[in-house]
Amino acid sequence: MTGLLAHEDAQRLRSAIADVLGSSSGSSASPQDPARTALFRVVDVLESSGGAVVLPADAFVSTQQAAELLGVSRMTVVRLIDRGELTAEGGGVHRKIAAAEIERYRTDTQARRRAAMREFAQDFTDDLPVDRVVSTR
Repeated sequence: MTGLLAHEDAQRLRSAIADVLGSSSGSSASPQDPARTALFRVVDVLESSGGAVVLPADAFVSTQQAAELLGVSRMTVVRLIDRGELTAEGGGVHRKIAAAEIERYRTDTQARRRAAMREFAQDFTDDLPVDRVVSTR
């Protein structure tokens, strides 16, 4: 999938961000480091995908909005809340989820998937025979 930004445009934006906020080669962290990191990340996302969603860390979203951000159904979000995998404020039908909580869940899920893939990949060695196609008819 092509992104909203062409590679050349993304490179120009990265260069402009570096010019305005300085380079990250300094030995001590500056207050601009989080801003630089966030802006570079937005440029990366816009270069590689069709869009980006930016929310303040202290924002709250509905279960439907959380579902859209996570790429799952609203019922899946409700089940995640009921199982304690996602933390929500409020109860009943008007539950709100912190944007930071959604990011925590996404990061944890991604880490679990990567660990599972690493474990799965260890099962394959050069000694393992190559699968063969078997005719069934």
